Amino acid sequence: MRNSRRKTLATTIALFLMFAMATLLVASPAVSAHDPPLEIASFAYIVPAPNPVGVNQPVSIVMWVDRPLPSAHVSRNDIRRHDYKLTITDPDGDTEVMEWPIVWDTTSIQYVVYTPAKVGIYTLLFEYAGQEYTWDGAFQNDIFLPDSKEVTLTVQEEPLPDATSSYPLPAEYWTRPIEGQNSDWWTISSNWLGPPSISGAGTSYGIPGGIQPDGIAPNSPHIMWSKPIQDGGVVGGSGYHVPGTTYYTGGSYNTRYSNALIMHGRLYYELPLGNSGGGGGWICVDLRTGEEIWYNELMGASGTGFSDPRFGYLYDYDMYNQHGIVPSNGWLFSNNFGDCYDPLTGRNMSLTLENVPSGTEVLGPAGEHLRYVWDREGQWLAQWNSSKVFNTQSSGTRDAGDEDNYDWNVSITLFPEGSRIQYAEPGKILLISNIASLYGSGFSTWGTIDPYTVGAVSLEPDSEGRLVFMEEYSAPAGSVSRNLVAWDPDNDVFIMMDEESLVHYGYSLSNGDLLWGPTDPANDYTYFRQTTMVAYGKAYFAGYGGVVYCYDTTSGDLLWTYGNGGEGNSTFSGLETAWGNYPVFVDVIADGKLYLATTEHSPGSPYYKNVKYRCINATTGEEIWTLMGWGTGMDAGCDVIADGYFAFLNCYDMQVYCVGKGPSDTTVTASPKVSVEGDNVLVEGTVIDIAAGTGQDEQAARFPDGVPAVSDASMGEWMEYVYMQKPKPTDVVGVEVVVYVLDPNANYYEVGRTTSDENGFFSCVFEPEVPGKYTVIAKFEGSESYWPSDAVTAINVEEAPQPTPTPTPVPQAPVETYFTVSTVAIIVAIAIVAFLILRRR
Repeated sequence: MRNSRRKTLATTIALFLMFAMATLLVASPAVSAHDPPLEIASFAYIVPAPNPVGVNQPVSIVMWVDRPLPSAHVSRNDIRRHDYKLTITDPDGDTEVMEWPIVWDTTSIQYVVYTPAKVGIYTLLFEYAGQEYTWDGAFQNDIFLPDSKEVTLTVQEEPLPDATSSYPLPAEYWTRPIEGQNSDWWTISSNWLGPPSISGAGTSYGIPGGIQPDGIAPNSPHIMWSKPIQDGGVVGGSGYHVPGTTYYTGGSYNTRYSNALIMHGRLYYELPLGNSGGGGGWICVDLRTGEEIWYNELMGASGTGFSDPRFGYLYDYDMYNQHGIVPSNGWLFSNNFGDCYDPLTGRNMSLTLENVPSGTEVLGPAGEHLRYVWDREGQWLAQWNSSKVFNTQSSGTRDAGDEDNYDWNVSITLFPEGSRIQYAEPGKILLISNIASLYGSGFSTWGTIDPYTVGAVSLEPDSEGRLVFMEEYSAPAGSVSRNLVAWDPDNDVFIMMDEESLVHYGYSLSNGDLLWGPTDPANDYTYFRQTTMVAYGKAYFAGYGGVVYCYDTTSGDLLWTYGNGGEGNSTFSGLETAWGNYPVFVDVIADGKLYLATTEHSPGSPYYKNVKYRCINATTGEEIWTLMGWGTGMDAGCDVIADGYFAFLNCYDMQVYCVGKGPSDTTVTASPKVSVEGDNVLVEGTVIDIAAGTGQDEQAARFPDGVPAVSDASMGEWMEYVYMQKPKPTDVVGVEVVVYVLDPNANYYEVGRTTSDENGFFSCVFEPEVPGKYTVIAKFEGSESYWPSDAVTAINVEEAPQPTPTPTPVPQAPVETYFTVSTVAIIVAIAIVAFLILRRR
């Protein structure tokens, strides 16, 4: 119902945009008011739509007077039509009256939704009372005369068909742009705009990875494409400090691919230059194909004056004449809105914001950036809003520090020295603390301030700045470093961790009380580096110990662990590492899944073997898939997910990989083409992976007939073989293919079900039931790795020829019997003749 109303409103506004244009054309003439005052005729209009309509279905009623009042302006004045009245009389004569003392729409349009509850004819009377023009200008004191308009509305028993809210979600491979009527596709599509849109994005040094709140994420390690970011992997040859040494990957402090972004199905990332992690310009590639869209070598390069993009900005501008993301491509901004770039072309837009205030930044409801600016000494808190600085501009310089660019400014309670904003949830709550810890203050600090303070401040409308609580807590004994590591505002919890003992505590956001904890200590090795991330009402803790711990944020209960179990739940590394397990960090959280990466601070060359990216269920900890690959930086957290694709840098070979559901191609033949009823027909074909990566030089040379499609269960090892030069797996299982026929009698049914092999080949045999032409369809129904595909061929079955009938033999007496009977007959005849002769004598 809401979608229907919003669509009707949008249509109504579109129909009357001419009035908004008229507003701009009417200016105040530089003449005095009329004497005597003019009496200006008015023309009232009212339109109910749809008409007729079904009972209990919404009707949009639009009323207006012929044109805007002279000089009416959206933001500069309050020149508006006054005193509209709508009287609705139902079929039984009952009335309902609605009145509007002021019509705030400058075009004079008043809109209302009405739902009739009775069948029959309704009368709608719109009355404009008229008014005196009381504002300055040429029309001052002139009279706009009253007018009215009456129409009828027919309400029928039979309902009108529901409005189309969207077309179905895709059942085939899809790309950007998403056609504008496919509204529900927002549920499967997403962007990775960096901070603050993606919590934790583009960070490193002990800060958790990114959390994607939107869209879907891959359930399979199927590779779409790979693309080098620099030379990588084994150097080759001798003369180096260790056989098999590899190219430098950037390690912990020259991290490559550290702030990739995704907008509108385009992936943006910086190229390294020399030993540095960046400086080589920025490249934009198609997320699904890896095809280069643009490359800007000056962007972020030293000495050019152009900074690196830090975040994408998509602002949903919803005003009288404009609705939707503006400008049409959005923006790429460098840190603190310093430089602005067009995401489609990479061109600098010359849009500059000056005096942007410092503060804790979060995302607003329409894509705007909100910053909470706090002056502890002055005891005030303010909310800065980027959409008040600029919205539709594509160039120019704007002063961001002007007080008009703040939503509000309020007084706030004095917090202890050293306090800072830790977390903020727009419209809800803000958390402040003076706590310092190992990672909060550097490696030279141990222990915790005693006492330390944590407090919360309301951000609820009309209650901004109200103190929710402020509590002092005693420091843990023994120089233990306590840190505020995460929060869950949805469950009203903030979480502390003692870093040396690796235990967690949960506290109430409402009053600061301890809710649970301490938890049981985690694996000791996790102490060296660890992260805690919150999503879906759960806290995920991981690090060098190689085990992921999942806690319920409400109760603190340990729900599951991953990495310390058996097959499918093990990170055991044997002799490969000094840790016992492969270290694991939560790289990305998306679509109810955790994407884990293994990396290490300053790893040696060559790296450990058999390191993997891992995807596990965020609710159960169940392993979904694995794929070889070494993570980026010292704590991972640099990789990105959008539109169902996971794009990561594999430091084993320094290639960017994109993983997700890809297209497939099915072929089919049937033989013989013409057969005889009763004979079998052989159906053959292939199912091939046609993702863009299969056409790369290496893959195309190794698989001239195409890369075979394989099952989800075989996908990890198969992709490692196809793209990472690993041995060919010996137990590959292909995909299931179902063969259907449309027979001569127009009956459609299944005749075979089979599985393709490691070459993508499948076959089956069936016997046609009746003679005539058959259409043969081979269908691969798709999987988590591939979208479905099918192929069609035809055969003809002729009637079997009628067999030649065998003559029925005539029975005959044996030859001896024949002659015996004849002889006897002759003898008898002679005897009779002889008797007669003798008698005559």
